[in-house]
Amino acid sequence: MTTVTPPVLEHTCEVGLRANDFDWAGHLNNSVYPQLLETGRWEWGLAHGVDARGGTQVAVVLQLHLDYLQAVDWDPVGRLVVRTSLVDRTAYSFTLAQDVELHDGTKVARGRVRLGLMDRETKRVHRVDLGSMLAGAGGTS
Repeated sequence: MTTVTPPVLEHTCEVGLRANDFDWAGHLNNSVYPQLLETGRWEWGLAHGVDARGGTQVAVVLQLHLDYLQAVDWDPVGRLVVRTSLVDRTAYSFTLAQDVELHDGTKVARGRVRLGLMDRETKRVHRVDLGSMLAGAGGTS
């Protein structure tokens, strides 16, 4: 499998927390972290001119690696920072690195997500042409 060094595309967003995101121990529930990463991926795409809401191609998660680094204590109206950057691509996938941080910069989780493109209607896999996807945002292939 041949990989190509992608352009450096980064984005940072804040994601609000809800009271029901926390478990009985007073920590952010482990099941919330993949949701934070998903929000970060949507924000990353929109920030770089990729809006899959109306198109026929959608990104699907092929692989998710998530390291929990530090507990996030009870704060039902708190906000976390999600940093997302493109780190790799192949002909049929691309990989994003994502960090979840407190506002002071402390990393509480680190994720790596490999995504592929699939046609929403036919369910067929498509080649990943980041140059075309990101053309409107100044990206290159």
